[in-house]
Amino acid sequence: MVKDPIVWRVVRWLYGAYFIFLGGSSLLEVIGVLPETHWDKYMSAGSIAFLSAMEDTGFLVPLLVLTWLASGLALMFYRTAPLGVVLLAPVMVNMFLMDTVVDTLWLWATAHAAPHLALAWHFRSAFRPLWNYTSPADS
Repeated sequence: MVKDPIVWRVVRWLYGAYFIFLGGSSLLEVIGVLPETHWDKYMSAGSIAFLSAMEDTGFLVPLLVLTWLASGLALMFYRTAPLGVVLLAPVMVNMFLMDTVVDTLWLWATAHAAPHLALAWHFRSAFRPLWNYTSPADS
């Protein structure tokens, strides 16, 4: 059985745990168990407007929370870690662009994106079939 070296395991577990915590606490906020966190003092007006629009859809925030939870859980296990990386990719692109373009929080954006990119690189062999796929008709 193939296992990650300990350094990669720690990165994967910490990153996964972060998104499980983020998703879990956000889920508890959405269902009203925890009070809503006010990030307004840290965000620009553009970010606040964007997040308000996401909340107004009625489905994007719950979908985001479920994505965080599913990705975090998938990252906990070696076998499903590539799935966690893939599920988290669109969210990470959005978070990175929001933090850099709208809010200019480069350090925060890098702290989110660097482990994701490192894990994507580490599991790159799992993605190889996506680029080299041949259909049964091509055989």
